[in-house]
Amino acid sequence: MTGSLRDVVEGTDLLLTAGPGGVGKTSTAAALGVAAARSGRRVVVLTVDPARRLADALGLAEGEGADLPHRVDLAGTPKSGELWAVMLDAQATFDRLVREQSPTERQAEAVLGNAVYKALSGQLAGAQEYMAIERLHQLYASGEWDLVIVDTPPSRHALDLLEAPERLTRFLGHPVYRTLTAGQRAFARVTDAASSVFLWAVKRLAGPQLVQDVLEFFKSLAYVEPGLRARAEEVSTLLRAESTSFVVVTSPRSEAVGEANHLIDALEHRGFPFGGVIANLVHPMPESLDSLSAKERKALDSLEPGPLADHVAWHRQLTELALSEREQLSTL
Repeated sequence: MTGSLRDVVEGTDLLLTAGPGGVGKTSTAAALGVAAARSGRRVVVLTVDPARRLADALGLAEGEGADLPHRVDLAGTPKSGELWAVMLDAQATFDRLVREQSPTERQAEAVLGNAVYKALSGQLAGAQEYMAIERLHQLYASGEWDLVIVDTPPSRHALDLLEAPERLTRFLGHPVYRTLTAGQRAFARVTDAASSVFLWAVKRLAGPQLVQDVLEFFKSLAYVEPGLRARAEEVSTLLRAESTSFVVVTSPRSEAVGEANHLIDALEHRGFPFGGVIANLVHPMPESLDSLSAKERKALDSLEPGPLADHVAWHRQLTELALSEREQLSTL
C-alpha cells in the first residue's frame, strides 16, 4: 500500500469502498482487508454483493450461517491480526433487528410470525439497502473488530444504500404509516363517511384474512418503531463520523472516471467523509526510450519486420495507452 492509503486504512474504524461496476471494487475491498489484517488489526469485510464475488474470493460457503462472520486463513499474519468475512442476508438481519428492538420477546414473535412480514420483509423496496446498513452497524457496535470494511454495490445503488437511514425515518413519519400502525379503527376512520363500505370492499377483493394480517403487521411494527427510529439516527451519525472513511475505486475508462467524479461530489455533498481514490486496472508506464541516442532511435525506426520490431511497436503503443490513462485520471 502507498503511504496515503495506509494512513486511511490505519486511521479508520469503518471503511466503505464505492465506485462504478467492473472496476475491481470487490477485489480492492478484499485486498484492503488482507493488508489491514497483516498490519495486526482484527478486520471483518462485509459484502452486500448478491453475485458473491467477494464471498467466492474469500471462501465463504452458502447456506445456513452464511450471514455470520467466518475466519479467513492468511499466511504471514501476526497473532494480533485476523481477517473475517460475512455475506449480507437481508432476511436474517431484519429478524435480528426485530428481536433487538422489540420491548418483549412476545412482541418480537408477533412481528416475526406475521404472514405479511414473512412475505415482504426481504422484498420491500429499500429493505436490502437498509439491512446492509443495519448489518454494518451490528458488526461495528459489537466491538469485536478494529476495522469494518464494506464492499458496496455499484455507484448508483451505493447512494441508495447510504440514504437508507433517512428514507426509513421519513417512512416512519409518513401519515399513511401512522394511520396503519394505529390499527383497524384508525384505518377505517381515514376513509371518512364511506369507511364501512370501503373496508368491506377491500376485504371482498383481498380477503378478510389478508386485510387483518396487514393491519396486525403494522400494529405490531409500532412496538419496534422507537428502536428503528433511534437506530436509523445512530447509523446516519456513524456514516459521517471522523472514524469513517469512503474510498472510491475507479479505472482509467472515461465513463468510469466520470461516474467516480459524480460519486465523489455526491459523497461530499451529503457530508460523508471522503478518504481518497484508488485507480485500478491502470497499465504501467514503460521505460522511456528518450535516453537512447538519436542514432539508436533511428536504428529502431528502421528495423526490418520481425520480433524486435513488433516489440518496439508494442512498447510505443503501451506508452501511448499509459499516457492516455493518466490524462483521464488527472480529472479526478
